[in-house]
Amino acid sequence: MIKLFPPIVKEFLAALGKGYTYAIRKNHYVVFGILWGLPIPVVTISMGIYFNHLPVSLGNIIAHILSYPIHLLFLLHPLLFGIVFGAMGTVREEKENARLAFENSLLLANEELKGVNKKLQELDELKDNFLSIVSHELLTPLTTIQGYITFLKEDKAKSLIEEHVEELGIIEDEADHLKNLIEELMDLSKIEAGKFEVKPVPADMRDVVKKVKMIFEPSLKTNRIILEDRLPASIPLVLADANRITQVFSNLLNNAIKFTPSGGRVRLSALVADEKITFCVEDTGIGIPKDKINRIFDKFYQVDSTTRRRFGGSGLGLAITKSIIELHKGRIWVESAEGAGSSFCFELPRYRGAHHAARGQVETGSGAMQCL
Repeated sequence: MIKLFPPIVKEFLAALGKGYTYAIRKNHYVVFGILWGLPIPVVTISMGIYFNHLPVSLGNIIAHILSYPIHLLFLLHPLLFGIVFGAMGTVREEKENARLAFENSLLLANEELKGVNKKLQELDELKDNFLSIVSHELLTPLTTIQGYITFLKEDKAKSLIEEHVEELGIIEDEADHLKNLIEELMDLSKIEAGKFEVKPVPADMRDVVKKVKMIFEPSLKTNRIILEDRLPASIPLVLADANRITQVFSNLLNNAIKFTPSGGRVRLSALVADEKITFCVEDTGIGIPKDKINRIFDKFYQVDSTTRRRFGGSGLGLAITKSIIELHKGRIWVESAEGAGSSFCFELPRYRGAHHAARGQVETGSGAMQCL
């Protein structure tokens, strides 16, 4: 039967069996209840004395009570009210103690969280410093190695046999790959430190795309992938850092080639709007699972995160690409379905001549935009 009662009733009934309910010195609700119920017997007895025209005396009061036993019930009201209010005081005290305990646990958890957060910040700073130091320390000897590779490839004395030339080519490719990785780590270090810069100027994206196509022409031929250039013959100028946008196109095109099977297609396109121009890199590759699209721009994230991944890469390219586009006040997104290819699109602001110059958005030598 008790199970059918509301929670507050259950709490009240439980309080009736607890000592605090009757502790008049500790539970002030008991006193309040007694005082609240006291007027009932006083008024009823006083009215009886008055209507019976009896003088007010202790004897007459006792005699009147004995003559009318119902007054005994009225006399119990202060006690009953004291118990009821005492039980209410017990419920309130328990809730207040529970609230204080919860607040204390929150404060304790908050302090622990602050400590953990401080340690994470320290570790993050150490990681950033480590990335910066290691990247610079690796780049110096790598530059020397690449210099010797170039010297040996020239082979003015014609002392290298054909097999050695091929092996030297492999070494050069791996050195270039390592250099790209180091540069990505350096970019990430700058982004994390808020020192990554773009220098937007009026730029022709046809020139950028032409440069990127030349860079990836050997890779496209090797992988037998067709590149379709669907960009308009004439594109309005955009306000952008051409070198950084070259990096964006390179990252997107490199991914498209990497994840597109031999014989597939990669398409470059652009859509001109009033204020912005949207550029897209589409492929007929393996696509991205739906549950992984939201994390595709996270740093170090790999769609295939197993230890025996089929595709290389550091997982930094798209994260850096996103930072570059956001520094240009643009946005980047992806549309993809597993097995149906992917389409990466980003927006850049159109250059409006005097309008941008008036707003101070054209780079003049000292107006670089930083990643904050």
